[in-house]
Amino acid sequence: MNKTRTLLVLFFLVCTLAVQAGSKLSNAAFHVTSHIVSKAEDRFTEDAILGYWLHFENVVKIQIEKIGHKYYGKIIWLEKPNFPDGTLKTDKYNPDPELRDVPFVGLRIVKDLEYKGNGTWGGGTLYDPEHGKNYGCKISLDSENEAIVRGYIGFTFIGKSVRFNRVNG
Repeated sequence: MNKTRTLLVLFFLVCTLAVQAGSKLSNAAFHVTSHIVSKAEDRFTEDAILGYWLHFENVVKIQIEKIGHKYYGKIIWLEKPNFPDGTLKTDKYNPDPELRDVPFVGLRIVKDLEYKGNGTWGGGTLYDPEHGKNYGCKISLDSENEAIVRGYIGFTFIGKSVRFNRVNG
């Protein structure tokens, strides 16, 4: 906690001095010190999200993997892999008719996430195969073993969050 307090005091001191020196220096000081503070606060690595995650109500398990510099998630298990009529759940509402026979299990539903720092990944999409809709996606770690997945429309405050827990494959 003392390290954080020291960095925040340093941040405000540098910003105050920079404001007195002029706006260009002020902007530079802000970016440098905010970067220092954010890196000091980051207790997670960018790959901390990799692995297997189970929905808090045990209805779906996803695997988060890294491809290139981005993160993706696919369904690897469903509590109920069939529709009520007994047929296999497929992506029947997909906007692309050629993909409507793809099973839910194996379907990549999280795409193109990037690490934003401080245990947060964003900038990607979340696909809802039950409705054939794409949403913005943000995933935040509360701890090494707890993640909050947020699907949203346009702005993160217009959406829904769901908790996932880390599990073994």
